[in-house]
Amino acid sequence: MKKTFCIMLLSLVVAVTFTGCAVKISPGLNSSLGMEVFNNMKTIELHDISVALYIDQELRDLVINRKIKAGEFSFDIGNAFSAKFIKALAYSFKKINIVESPDYTGTDPIDAIIRVSLQDVTLLPRLHEGFSTVSTETYTRLSIRGEIYDIDEKKIVWVGTTQANETVKHEEMMQMSYQEAGRSIASAIDWVIDRAVGDLFNQMNNSSELRNFIEKRVSFHKWGLYRDTQP
Repeated sequence: MKKTFCIMLLSLVVAVTFTGCAVKISPGLNSSLGMEVFNNMKTIELHDISVALYIDQELRDLVINRKIKAGEFSFDIGNAFSAKFIKALAYSFKKINIVESPDYTGTDPIDAIIRVSLQDVTLLPRLHEGFSTVSTETYTRLSIRGEIYDIDEKKIVWVGTTQANETVKHEEMMQMSYQEAGRSIASAIDWVIDRAVGDLFNQMNNSSELRNFIEKRVSFHKWGLYRDTQP
């Protein structure tokens, strides 16, 4: 009888935790670079190159809302990705001009324009309730396209795409609050963003055409041959 009572009480705790009035949660996503980025980058080298960076507005403003049981979750993926990408870019290029248009109209001379856009995104978070555990399972997929445009030669010297995806599980004994569930989902999203950023930079490092472009522009700067050109 006592054992039956304990099981009923535990079920009641779980039910109270995940039912009732809607709870609005906006878990913060990490803007710092995780080791997944550096593991994928493989090589880190700062080049004497100036670039303009354009992140498409659809990607910058990407916020995904999901309702799970009585919880309403909001994840600002766009800001997190943008911050991580800019930080990773600072490891490779000496000067970065962040611009609001895909066509550079600034006055500072640059070597290239980097354009990044969203192709697709999927976020499928789930909550599972058991007698003694509550767990989250989150599938995240982030499809991003990037390109680098040579200002001098007026041509694209690199195109990269990533299909970063992963299913991450998190389990708690007894009960999990909506805040804890939100943090576990956010952690899964962070991991996929890091993989996407790292994958794009790994593709950059492996591109022979981009490497030739960098060597040419660095040589120009070394001998004072910087050209004030516009796209």
